[in-house]
Amino acid sequence: MRIDRSVQRAVLERLATAYPRQVDFNGLADIFDENEDMAWCCKYLHEHGLVRAKITDYMDGTQAVLFAQITAKGLDFLEDDGGLSAILGVVTIKFHEDAIRQMIETRILQADLPEPDRQGILQAPRQAPADSIKHRTSR
Repeated sequence: MRIDRSVQRAVLERLATAYPRQVDFNGLADIFDENEDMAWCCKYLHEHGLVRAKITDYMDGTQAVLFAQITAKGLDFLEDDGGLSAILGVVTIKFHEDAIRQMIETRILQADLPEPDRQGILQAPRQAPADSIKHRTSR
């Protein structure tokens, strides 16, 4: 079975309409051509935390989905804005002005400029007040 994003999306959307209830085998069967494909897809989504799935193994080596339920992570995945995961998972990175000055200087030194021009340009970030650097980088 290859990864089919449209089928995965169909499964997630079907489970989202039933949320918070579980969907049994019959509720997903019409999305798939074969039961093995359903087990494969639900297991893959389960391993990524997008669904909770109960999959049973048969003695002949096949598998079947008994039920599946979308998780909060799965619901957020369906949202265009990333849902609450995007809001709660915000990471703020702060750079000290000296680190920013050093990054700017490194780029200037790497630039293909005549040496007198380079030295003149290097003076600007070295002499700029911290508030000026803060303002420029926040934009």
